[in-house]
Amino acid sequence: GTERAVDEDDSVGLTTMRKEHVTVRGRNLVEFDYLAKGGKRTIRQLADPAVVEVVGRLRRRCSGPGLLAYRAGDGTWVDVTAADVTEVIKQHCGQDSSSKDFRTWNATVLAAVALAVTSPVDSAYKRKRAVTRACQEVAHYLGNTPTVARNSYIDPRVFDRFETGWTIGGALHAIGDAEFGVPAYQGEIEKAVLDLLNEDTDAEGVVAADEFVSGLAGGAGPPRVSRNSDPRS
Repeated sequence: GTERAVDEDDSVGLTTMRKEHVTVRGRNLVEFDYLAKGGKRTIRQLADPAVVEVVGRLRRRCSGPGLLAYRAGDGTWVDVTAADVTEVIKQHCGQDSSSKDFRTWNATVLAAVALAVTSPVDSAYKRKRAVTRACQEVAHYLGNTPTVARNSYIDPRVFDRFETGWTIGGALHAIGDAEFGVPAYQGEIEKAVLDLLNEDTDAEGVVAADEFVSGLAGGAGPPRVSRNSDPRS
């Protein structure tokens, strides 16, 4: 989404989004329709009343075609640049942080959820298919290819844990608990992903994949598995 990217292939990102790319639909929904990397048309909808209000105000401002801007001390509007976003991220998250960290984390959480809802796999071939499908789903949300999603965004430890039989199946019930306008994978789901990456198999959200599905079938809920046990033995 940098200014250079717009000049090269007419694609846009967060800071190069223009007013024409955004439509406010009612009080609770905003739709983004734009060309992403590689000239791929991308349509995303966001259900968040607070975002809808801010975006609506930005679209109504008279100066400039860009969407994101802020008022300077003299009252004039100043466009937000990629450098502005990077600086804010570094101030709040550390000097080694960047906007890609958010895409990486988002991709990792999406992959962890995709693998957690996979039916029990009892062979290397089925595990490989499950991983391929998860990468395809993440690529769809990121707007890139499965290869790029796996190699550049998804934390490989998610696949390592899946290969040894562990997922965040114990936290999937939290997906339906999110409030309106809040991404369903925040909170408990994200904590479970952190526990999974850190190999904390005693954590509530981390369970053995096959036993999690068996527990749901029996109505008993996600089972607990000892840290020292092998879920595939």
